[in-house]
Amino acid sequence: MEELKIWTVTADGGQEASELETTRKTETEELLEDILTKNPNMLENGLELVGRQTNTAGGPLDLLGVDSEGRLVVFELKRGTLNRDAVAQVIDYASSLAAMDLDSLYRHIAEQSGNLGIQKIDDFEQWYDKNYSDPDHDPDSLMPPRIVLVGLGVDDTTARMVNYLADGGIDVSLLTFHGFKRGSDTLLARNVEVDGSDTPVSTTPGATRNDKKRFIENVQTWGLQPLVDAVTRMFMDQSGDRFTRRHAQTRRHFCLDFKWYPHRERNNAAILFIDLDQGGIKVGFQPSAVVLAKSDEFDNFQTEGLEFERDEARTHFDIQGSGDDVFKTPLRSLEEWEAREEQLTALVQKVCDGYDALRKKTLEEKTAGEG
Repeated sequence: MEELKIWTVTADGGQEASELETTRKTETEELLEDILTKNPNMLENGLELVGRQTNTAGGPLDLLGVDSEGRLVVFELKRGTLNRDAVAQVIDYASSLAAMDLDSLYRHIAEQSGNLGIQKIDDFEQWYDKNYSDPDHDPDSLMPPRIVLVGLGVDDTTARMVNYLADGGIDVSLLTFHGFKRGSDTLLARNVEVDGSDTPVSTTPGATRNDKKRFIENVQTWGLQPLVDAVTRMFMDQSGDRFTRRHAQTRRHFCLDFKWYPHRERNNAAILFIDLDQGGIKVGFQPSAVVLAKSDEFDNFQTEGLEFERDEARTHFDIQGSGDDVFKTPLRSLEEWEAREEQLTALVQKVCDGYDALRKKTLEEKTAGEG
């Protein structure tokens, strides 16, 4: 890689340029991690650092942060020139975090916080909700972690490897810092060698982060933001913020935790959703939500003017007694939402009440069986 150079130019119009002297690398090495910890905006705007020398299965990672969009960022810092070993290390760190479920990740970050100048976070989930309360932020926004390599230079092999990963859809960035002397001051220049934000949108089924981005873009493009926000707030209010959200390009899923359910196929299951189209949205109830709310409630509401379309579910989380039908009701405007808000709110509340009742009954039966 070419050496970065900086010149000062006189302000008197004489066009005299003087090249600044580079600092000895050892001086910058000793300063870099402390400076970046105290000034995380030097890494990127809006970054909140939540860990330093955080233990992982792959070893201690240098810095752990949450970016302005609510996503976890793993930073690997090298005091010298970045090499291929740094790439393997940072992938190891990120993969060990990605392997955790959300509850384990929350505990891990909280327990590791408060170290070496990093804020202490007693309850990471509560901290995250407080700092990322926008409807488009949800716990799934944390994952998968972004990867950022930081050094005082980079060799050609490492730059080639990082570019290859970025071109393949991995959100990885590469930053280099260079130190210069001006009088008694040290100047640091940041150079973005590879920018992970330029990673192309993947069309693979696992590209959840890009699906969320496309969902938000579609909401904005089709002028559905007020309607989607209103229904999202209602869902979250009725669930006491127990819903987590996942996304497809035209669907926002609302999921509940079913780790306690003995017949579960997965820990978190989508039971409600919002579908988008250019004419409005559809508020949907998966078969599991129908059985939790008691299926006759849908018939009762239908006779009261809240109309539902019925489709066969392609895939869904099966609660014993649930059928295969998805119920969806269309909303084309805020006026339609306001006219049906009370009925839909009552129905969602019945879903949540049914969930609470089933969970309580299941846990009581488990306790009795263990006794």
